[in-house]
Amino acid sequence: MHLSFALYRSEARSKLDEELILDILTESVHSNAREGITGFLHVDRNIFLQYLEGPHGPLMRKLARIRKDRRHRKFLILADGTIDERFFPGWDMGHLSSDLLPTDGLLGRKTWLGQPVDIDPLPLIQAFAKHAGQLDRTDITSVA
Repeated sequence: MHLSFALYRSEARSKLDEELILDILTESVHSNAREGITGFLHVDRNIFLQYLEGPHGPLMRKLARIRKDRRHRKFLILADGTIDERFFPGWDMGHLSSDLLPTDGLLGRKTWLGQPVDIDPLPLIQAFAKHAGQLDRTDITSVA
């Protein structure tokens, strides 16, 4: 079975705080569980990096909602396509905080923070997935 995926970057319209990020994660957990979407959200310096995977129709509707969301600006799809299996099968919406990411290598460089974005997104997704799988303290938000 082929699944679709998308990795996007956007900027927050206003300063992000923990409460707003928690609200976004909570909304995502509930809607993603209903729609069969999994993935992660990473926020760094008011920049969102979100990876989503799931059935094509629900994923495209989710991206359209995010694009219209007034909390985002400069919405940019970094990569999209099809995959044979999920990178984040157990994450209705995972959250990797900056303090849990390595300070070296692909994740440490944070080239996706800049404009224009010039990265190879598949290794970035794989790096997040590999790193997330190695962490004992990974904050994985799941449906209660």
